[in-house]
Amino acid sequence: MKKKLKLGLALGAGGARGLAHIGVLKALHDAGIQPDFLAGTSMGAVIGALYAVGKSPEEIEEIVKTTDWQRMMDVTVPKTGFLQGKIVEEHLRELLWNKPFHRLKIPLHIVAYNLSKKKEVIFSTGDVAQAVRASISIPGVFSPAHIKRDEYIDGAVTNPTPFDVVRNMGADTVIAVDLFPKRSSMQGPLLQKSSLVQDIEKKFVEEELREVKKLIFPEAWPSFLRKVLVWGFDKLLYPARVLRVMTGKELPPIGKVMLKTMNILMNNLARERLKCAQVEIKVTPVFEGLTWADFDKADIFMALGEKAMKKELPKLKRMMRKAK
Repeated sequence: MKKKLKLGLALGAGGARGLAHIGVLKALHDAGIQPDFLAGTSMGAVIGALYAVGKSPEEIEEIVKTTDWQRMMDVTVPKTGFLQGKIVEEHLRELLWNKPFHRLKIPLHIVAYNLSKKKEVIFSTGDVAQAVRASISIPGVFSPAHIKRDEYIDGAVTNPTPFDVVRNMGADTVIAVDLFPKRSSMQGPLLQKSSLVQDIEKKFVEEELREVKKLIFPEAWPSFLRKVLVWGFDKLLYPARVLRVMTGKELPPIGKVMLKTMNILMNNLARERLKCAQVEIKVTPVFEGLTWADFDKADIFMALGEKAMKKELPKLKRMMRKAK
């Protein structure tokens, strides 16, 4: 007698494109299919953790739509990243009911990169929220996550689509969600911006301005003199560049380089790894005209993910029937 197929679902990185994972889960859920194992990188780690803790695809969709993304931005003067990530981690901890890995309803592994030891790390024990925070730490955007004495960054730098991780968990049938098809728009951050990106830039510039003013006009100076000098600085010296950034017409140069580099590396790595991957089901949404930063287009991403998964359901069901 053949045993039941053990299904593993690999949810990868891709920024807003990762919202397609919700649609994939919805299509599986509606078909009465639940993965036995989950592995997630970056946004895939976020969605995977929410599902593994017991939230339905509809509940995850509601979380995405109702989250105030501006409140998640704890902008800092960039030394290792624009965002500290503490608010995001605490919000995740609330959503995940502060559960550790061993209390999840579905086994989950999360991929991150240990920057201190220069190696890929698979989180499978301990604090889930902390592991997710590590996995989403896009270099230059988030400050690295600190766990004990080590620093961790986005797992996408080493394993953007963790099909091998879910295989090693015990899955004999792997469903990998490919968020990097060739037809997709890969120049997103440089060609168009979502309201989220503009908000990040605006908050960064505001913080940058405050710090610059503190350095140029120390608070120990007489109040009246300082106010006059700050007024002159605001009116005469700095406003042109600030207005360009705040209206979304200019991305800070360091941001352009980091986002473009990360995007290219992640796309190339994901494609090369998937070329020779032993994956039974590859789900490939098409994201024409959509970018990694379009978090305000969640409905579209979810619909594309659901459509792509439904296309693969007949093949998956045939495999499941043969295994009985």
